[in-house]
Amino acid sequence: MKLAGKVALVTGASSGIGRAGALALAEAGADVVVNGQSHMQQAEEVAHQIEAMGRKAMAVQADVSKPTDVDRLVAQTVDTMGKVDILFNNAGIFQIASLEEHSNETWQRIIDVNLTGHFLCCRRVVPEMKKLGKGKIINNGSIFGHQGVPNAVAYGVSKMGVHGLTRCLAVELAPHKINVNAIAPGNVVTPINDPLYQFMAGDSGDIEAGKKALGQLYPWGRLGEVTDITPALIYFASDDSDFVTGQILFVDGGYSVP
Repeated sequence: MKLAGKVALVTGASSGIGRAGALALAEAGADVVVNGQSHMQQAEEVAHQIEAMGRKAMAVQADVSKPTDVDRLVAQTVDTMGKVDILFNNAGIFQIASLEEHSNETWQRIIDVNLTGHFLCCRRVVPEMKKLGKGKIINNGSIFGHQGVPNAVAYGVSKMGVHGLTRCLAVELAPHKINVNAIAPGNVVTPINDPLYQFMAGDSGDIEAGKKALGQLYPWGRLGEVTDITPALIYFASDDSDFVTGQILFVDGGYSVP
């Protein structure tokens, strides 16, 4: 197992890519801290699944946009697990709205969670990784961190910021042998994307039809599944990627190619 003896912290791990990532890290041998904000019953269920694999796990409630919560999250991880080898910055929120419909509150909340949350977790975890002389930070970016996106300006800008944060920290932290990379998923079928499927469905309101219409925009001919993302996560979390840093890996069925 590539990650035996490692401790991973996964934010936003109660569902979707975060849940799949936490389980995949455990399957690869890591002990895992499962972070959630409001869906703690689901986070606890993920932790129990990991424990059933024979790994250590715990669920910790924290809002990654709040420095005090992040400090408590990492401190509890170190106190209980002893260290942090791997950080998967996954927590994020998404909202469909035109520019005129983007309220100040919508803009700020999305930036706070999607971008500032990544920054805060990195800032708090890095001193712990420096003590180990090594570390792996994997940020969850997006295809929309690469190109413009209509009707989701706050989300698009937040993910562009995540890609920039990844590159900046990769250069700064390389002397400490801390790798910082990002995964940029295409649209992956998770609950966070239901508003997008509804948008694509138009007046029909048929979410499945919206998914089908969106999937036709991908050269691969379908939307992503969470299991399409986890191999990239394990690669970036393992020693296989020791000489890889500052990279944005698009896992998107060819969407970003044209």
